Amino acid sequence: MKKVYKNIFGEVISKAQAEKLDDYHLYYYEKGSERLKEIEFLTEEGIYSISYYLHGSENEEQIISYLAEKSDLFDIEKREFAGEFIIATNKMFSLASDDEPLISKTIFYQDDSENFICSQIIDNETGEPVLERTTKCWYTTDKHGEKYAAIEFSYQEDGKLELAVDKTPDPEDELKWEHYDYNNFQELQDRFPTDMSYYKTAVLLPQYADLEQPRIASY
Repeated sequence: MKKVYKNIFGEVISKAQAEKLDDYHLYYYEKGSERLKEIEFLTEEGIYSISYYLHGSENEEQIISYLAEKSDLFDIEKREFAGEFIIATNKMFSLASDDEPLISKTIFYQDDSENFICSQIIDNETGEPVLERTTKCWYTTDKHGEKYAAIEFSYQEDGKLELAVDKTPDPEDELKWEHYDYNNFQELQDRFPTDMSYYKTAVLLPQYADLEQPRIASY
């Protein structure tokens, strides 16, 4: 494994510099490649939490045992491609308070893996999405050319849109934001040339997504 030390701003630093800081991150990459395997989040007291990136050939139960020996708080993420989308399945463990992980699925565009378009909590027992714990975002750029979550969507238990908060009138002035729900969704749609139908319900992926042969993603 190749180790890389970074400060909390993501800047590469030396081990000596890291050990002088209150908080720093230790990145592990597969030897001979740039594929990220693990990030340890460290404080003066030691490892605070760990993020682990699971690949197809690895045994998840073995990875859980390995991580549990290092920290009570860790998450395991596995990414797959589905057409133009990335599906990230995340299991967050907090062993000090709960034996069961918090499971979520998060959707990104492959060409924008920093800004999620959908995040959905999954029920541990049924494996089904908890629709009222789904969040979606639609993005555009502000007057400075910076990309931001311009419309944020939340949902009801039946998966129908509960609230869409449109920040485009003025991203910096909450009083100017506009609000829509399932019944007046067409009014929101009429404001934009983009097809907004994906955001009307809590469905995980757009209907046109290619789900026939999802592929394991490389980090």
